[in-house]
Amino acid sequence: MRIKTTLAYTECPIGLWQKTEEIEQPKEIPSHLIKEVIKIMPDIKKGQAKDHETKARFIELYNTIYGTNYKTTSNCSSCLNSVWNGITAIYNKNK
Repeated sequence: MRIKTTLAYTECPIGLWQKTEEIEQPKEIPSHLIKEVIKIMPDIKKGQAKDHETKARFIELYNTIYGTNYKTTSNCSSCLNSVWNGITAIYNKNK
């Protein structure tokens, strides 16, 4: 993983991972997605999902809002931290 973060400006030649880039929160988020964020946050206490389905929904929601392509089965700590930070920012802004 250390090599991946060192070479973050590149991507895997066989397509296992993509290059990293700055991800910005969209200016306008549809109200139904905000409602989904508010609905899912109690199931993710302190960054830990109560089950695999909740984690998958959480990542799918992040992918939809931010236009990313994280796998719902990812256990990459930096990826999951990005998901957590992005969704909590929306939650804290719209509670």
